[in-house]
Amino acid sequence: MPPNHPVGKDLLSAANISLSDLNDVMRRSSIIKDLDGESSSPANARKIVASIFYQRSTRTKLGFETAALRLGHRTIDAYDPDRNRVGSANGDSFQDHIRTIAQLSDLIVFRHSDEEKCYEVARLSPVPVINGGNGSDEHPTQALIDLFCMLSMNGPVESQSLAISCDSRARYAYSLLLLLKHMPPKRLTFCVDPEMQFSPKTQLALDTLSGLGTHVSLVHDIEACLDHDVLNIQTQDLTSKVKSTLDGGDLASYEEKNPFVITAEKIQRANSNIIILNPLPRQGELDPSCDDLPNARYFEQVKLSVYVRMAVLERMLAGILWTGGNSQSVT
Repeated sequence: MPPNHPVGKDLLSAANISLSDLNDVMRRSSIIKDLDGESSSPANARKIVASIFYQRSTRTKLGFETAALRLGHRTIDAYDPDRNRVGSANGDSFQDHIRTIAQLSDLIVFRHSDEEKCYEVARLSPVPVINGGNGSDEHPTQALIDLFCMLSMNGPVESQSLAISCDSRARYAYSLLLLLKHMPPKRLTFCVDPEMQFSPKTQLALDTLSGLGTHVSLVHDIEACLDHDVLNIQTQDLTSKVKSTLDGGDLASYEEKNPFVITAEKIQRANSNIIILNPLPRQGELDPSCDDLPNARYFEQVKLSVYVRMAVLERMLAGILWTGGNSQSVT
């Protein structure tokens, strides 16, 4: 059954975010950034933000907890597998656990490997729910963070060229593609394993951007992206064919031969000023030799992420609804 709650209370997909919503989040984030992490509209009443993370997280979980605290709210960790009774013989069902937490909090941030669980939580909960990552499906707040970084570091997105290097199933990348339709870059290049296939929904998002005037292309080597303004890079799930060409060498030769590894040497050889973003954690695709280069902006990205999460919480705890449309959900 559909929820007896306002449509738009939850942020489960980047599709929930309209252009006006996106502009509002970017505006709020910019104000908070200018105030060095202080909210321009302090909370009149302390609220409770509950984290329910069935998957491990560093930046998303701590980022939302930090954001809530900076806004003057409080946080509770509502999932502790060593102490709570969810699913135990004499404990709560998952549904009762969510209903209970919704009565004890004002907003829930939820992560789970099951792509449909966040939609179930949103139906069960009368308080707003944020999708903190649902399997390989979406990560809408990471996409907001990536866009804010592009704006803060390099100006209007519409005038930029963006390269994305990641597994074709990366959830943050799909959410970012959905948001880019509101701010289509002049050029978008996807660097992927040549044997990987895009899902139909990802291909549709790419086709939408192409229809909006973005020059969309595919490459299979990170060095083909170094003439872009921004590189958003994460690990690739390489095919056995690619892996076989990398076997047998030492670490240095592996990094040089791997077409999806970015190193300081590759950047310097191309004399590239490309801004490097990474949602982290890195799995080898981003060599530590890059860390001291002016191109490396991924730890600054972590700092900026708090401002975006503050903006999202500020909106949602004030009862401002998302107007981009309904999320797809299971019946």
